[in-house]
Amino acid sequence: MTVKASRSLIMTFLLLVIAGASVSSQDLPDTSVINKRSGEAYAGARRNPDISILLAHQSLSESRSINYTKGVADASLALGMAFLAKYNRGDSALYYNELALASYEEISDIAGQARANYGLSYVYSFKGDLVSSEKHSSKALQYFEKAGDHRGMINSLNVLSYLARQQQDLEKATAYIKKAISTATEVKDTLPLADATNSLGNIYKEMALFSQAIDAYFEALKLWETKGDSTGMSIAYGSIGLAYFYQKNYSKALEYSLKHLMLSEKRGDLWEMAKMCNNIAQIYNSRNVYDSALIFHRRSLALHRQISLATGEADACFNIASTLLHMGERDSAYWYSKKAIEIAKSKGISVPPSYYITIANVEQSIGKYRIATDNALTAYSLAKEKELPLPLSDASLLLSDIYGKTGREDLAHRYLREHMQLKDSISNDEFLKQVTRMEIQYDFDKKQKTAEYEQMQEKIVSENKIKQQRTYLTGLGVLLLLVALISFLFLRHIRLQSRYAQIDLEQRLLRAQMNPHFIFNSLCAIQNLILTEKPQKANAFLTKIAGLMRNILENSREEYIPLEKEIETLSYYMDVQQLRFNTGFEYSITVDPSIDSENITIPPMLAQPCVENSIEHGLLPLGKKGRIDVSYTLKDGLIMLEVTDNGIGREKAAGIKPTVRKQSISTKLTEKRLEHFRKILKEKNINYEIVDLYEEGAAAGTKVVMLLPFKKIYA
Repeated sequence: MTVKASRSLIMTFLLLVIAGASVSSQDLPDTSVINKRSGEAYAGARRNPDISILLAHQSLSESRSINYTKGVADASLALGMAFLAKYNRGDSALYYNELALASYEEISDIAGQARANYGLSYVYSFKGDLVSSEKHSSKALQYFEKAGDHRGMINSLNVLSYLARQQQDLEKATAYIKKAISTATEVKDTLPLADATNSLGNIYKEMALFSQAIDAYFEALKLWETKGDSTGMSIAYGSIGLAYFYQKNYSKALEYSLKHLMLSEKRGDLWEMAKMCNNIAQIYNSRNVYDSALIFHRRSLALHRQISLATGEADACFNIASTLLHMGERDSAYWYSKKAIEIAKSKGISVPPSYYITIANVEQSIGKYRIATDNALTAYSLAKEKELPLPLSDASLLLSDIYGKTGREDLAHRYLREHMQLKDSISNDEFLKQVTRMEIQYDFDKKQKTAEYEQMQEKIVSENKIKQQRTYLTGLGVLLLLVALISFLFLRHIRLQSRYAQIDLEQRLLRAQMNPHFIFNSLCAIQNLILTEKPQKANAFLTKIAGLMRNILENSREEYIPLEKEIETLSYYMDVQQLRFNTGFEYSITVDPSIDSENITIPPMLAQPCVENSIEHGLLPLGKKGRIDVSYTLKDGLIMLEVTDNGIGREKAAGIKPTVRKQSISTKLTEKRLEHFRKILKEKNINYEIVDLYEEGAAAGTKVVMLLPFKKIYA
């Protein structure tokens, strides 16, 4: 069964449980359950909005039934972001984000107000109301700063930079994005740093600083690859396509742009699809394949209308007009040019100079020189005001052409001279950058050749000395010795390789396994909850099991996973165990503040066997509510994992023979895994220890202590 089919099956089952089961009057809503469900809905709003909407509606209904304002706010925010991810054409995204903001203001929740304002900034951006979008983005930034939420600050700065770009204020856009990059670098938050770096590349592109743009795009790609972010890497494909486009390598540009479009279609990302259709059309225009360009421009227009993005719709109309002008269809080009300007003005968007340049070109081609002159002068003034060299150069050339045709030779000469000066300035800037790159490359090549020459000289001298000092018999003896040594090392290498392959196989088998007894009991528990008319608990149980199984399948492919992912899997496991047993137990997972759980990776599935032993053989026979505490701290350059329970202890558990045998197998497999890491990392301190706990001479539980290796993701 495919992953997509599995997700559909889970969602269908959830709908059947909710629709088919009636809520018992004895099941009162629990705020902790509401909070968890709302958190899951918010976290999955972008990846799986349909399931998020389902979960959030449950939380909203239960919160209203007990007048739980924070629950209403959290659920509303999750709904707002999920509808936003679906590019909702109605007012659902706006309604739920505003409801969330009002609820957060009622309880003075600063972090919540920040998130709600951030959501509203996107809602208004899609509606084309850039003034309201900027207002909410600024408020979001203020609240994120008060809450100390660095990622929220970075995201808000990114949005503000994008809005400034839409208003053609590139200086302001650059200031915002550089502040976002500085903040992300300071706190070592990789994904927002990648987003901001890519945005900086877009700004450089609009400033005609193509070399800097290309450098920024490749830096963003490297960061996304570090985190394995497929969405980010998809965006990087599009940016690399642009890089090839500006280098006039149109075949490569089309190849990477189509890759981006294909990945965006798989994700159903309409915004990225719209942008990429426009880029592909521009490539076809540059190759004079106007029919294909027009197809992709019109597809871009349809997508922008589908997501109600006014700026994109205006740009698409402008691009269609430019292509139609190339095809000689002046009337249609004129209509689309006017439409682009009309959309921009109606939405309060700053009209780019290029819009006026295109409509002026159409007007002069049909002999409307007076109107063409007015629009060309408007484009010239806007480009000069915004300090945009490329549109200013185009507007100057257009004015020179119009004045030449209308007999104003003095003005024609003046604007032609200005165009040539601008063209030379842009060309000289690119030329100087290219010369600088060539000089750096030349110095590098020169040093490399010098080093190679010195190495060659040393090799010649060494060979001459060997020939002079060595005799035939000595040489033969040395040769035999080398052959023997190489043979020994080769055989030893083969044995070690085989041994490590066997250990690695055992690790993967260990990670992939799931206890059939545990799965059977879990499914029986779900069945029991459904039969006893407890759909909320059944839903929660099913969600946890699905998350646990998904994480185990994903983690089994990796030797190291982020600590936060290991903690998430462990939490899922213990939540499911809590739901299975009537006596229940409490647990806590603590991480030392000095550990960055997002950017630290550890070997997966080492804590779970210890927790399983504690639950099955320590707490379950206890007959009352127990407790498990899991902690991660730093010690001597390693991660120290401690699992402590207050169960019956190993001595009493030893009386149960299957327990002893199962614990023994689990302990040996864990020791083998740690031994594997000790060998390949040459770290003697990696170990595994079980400590029996006593209180007043009586068994009081068990503590497992492991010292584990770790790696840092962010360099």
